[in-house]
Amino acid sequence: MPVFRPHPRFFAEAIESVLAQTFEDWELVIVEDPSDRLGRDVLEERRDARIRYLLNPVRTGLARQHNRAVTEARGEYIARFDADDVCEPDRLEKQVAFLDQHPGVDVLASQLRIIDAAGSVIGTREYPLDHDGILRAMRRYNPIAGSNVMFRRKVATEVGGWRENIDRPAQDYEWYSRVASQGYRFATHPDRLVRYRRHDEQIKQQKLRQTLLTTLEVKRRYWLSSMDPLSLAILAAEGLLLLVPAGVVLWLFQKLRYR
Repeated sequence: MPVFRPHPRFFAEAIESVLAQTFEDWELVIVEDPSDRLGRDVLEERRDARIRYLLNPVRTGLARQHNRAVTEARGEYIARFDADDVCEPDRLEKQVAFLDQHPGVDVLASQLRIIDAAGSVIGTREYPLDHDGILRAMRRYNPIAGSNVMFRRKVATEVGGWRENIDRPAQDYEWYSRVASQGYRFATHPDRLVRYRRHDEQIKQQKLRQTLLTTLEVKRRYWLSSMDPLSLAILAAEGLLLLVPAGVVLWLFQKLRYR
C-alpha cells in the first residue's frame, strides 16, 4: 500500500478492511512518503504484528513506493491496495484460492463496487473475465483497477517494476501492458472483492490531462499495431479529449465505465 497525505477516515477504513480479512496469513507493507499529513497516527491505533510500516525520508513518488513495497514483501502472492479503498472481508481468501487453483494465471483482478466519499455504493464496474477478453479490452482501456489486483511475485521479478522516470498517473496501465506484452496470463475473479472509492482528492481527478497522456503513450507503444477499427477510433477520440474541460471528461468516463 503506497501512502501519501492519506485522508484519515479513508485510510482507517482501508486498514480496517485488511484487518478483517478471513484469510489471516498476510502481511501489509505500507510505504509512506513524508507529508504534512502522515498516516502513522492511524496505524498507532491499529497495531498488528502483520503490518510493516516504512516511512521514506524524502518524497519518492508513487512508482518508487510501489517498487519498494514489492521488494520488501515476503509472500509468493502480492496484492495491490490503495489507501482510500475498501477490501471485502473475503478478498484475499478468494484471490489466493483462485491463484492456487489456476497455476497458469499470473495476474488476477476482480470486479468492483464504486463508492463515494461517504462510503455509499454509487455503481459497479464490470471487467472481462478471461485472458483473451482482458487483452482485447487493454487495447481500448485499462481493465484493471489497481486496488483489485493480486499477482505472483515472479512477474515483478522477471518483468521489473513500475517506471520511476515518469511522474505521471496511470503507471499501472503501463505495467500491466508491459506484463501482457511478455506473455503473462491474466484473469478476473467474477466476484466484487473491492470497493473503489471516488473522491475529489484522487490523483486521477487532480491530474486528468497527465492520465490521458500516459494512456495515449501506453496504447501507442504496446497496442497500436494490433488495434481494431473501434480501438483506433477510441484512441483518436482520447487525443481530442485533451482539448475538453476535465469535468466533461470525468462525466464521460463515468457514463462509459460505471453501472
